[in-house]
Amino acid sequence: MKAYKKEVQFTIWMTAAFILVGNVGLIFSIFPVDGMLFGFPVMYIVPILMGWFGVFFLTIVAGKIGNRIDDEIDSENDALGVSDEAKDV
Repeated sequence: MKAYKKEVQFTIWMTAAFILVGNVGLIFSIFPVDGMLFGFPVMYIVPILMGWFGVFFLTIVAGKIGNRIDDEIDSENDALGVSDEAKDV
């Protein structure tokens, strides 16, 4: 059951991280900054880049950590003697 709790906590934290990174544009609109990056105003390009690459990076991290947690769940179920047929129900 410990791995299941870890999976729930991981899901909650990753959801919060996805929401934060995906909406970083709102943070930049609250605190406008005068500056240029790659020829674009910082308040426009940084939220776009954070939205694209931030969500991409979080997706990779979530996949790797999620697979590890799923492996822990499988090993806990094997240790408890839960059969594959019981897991499917």
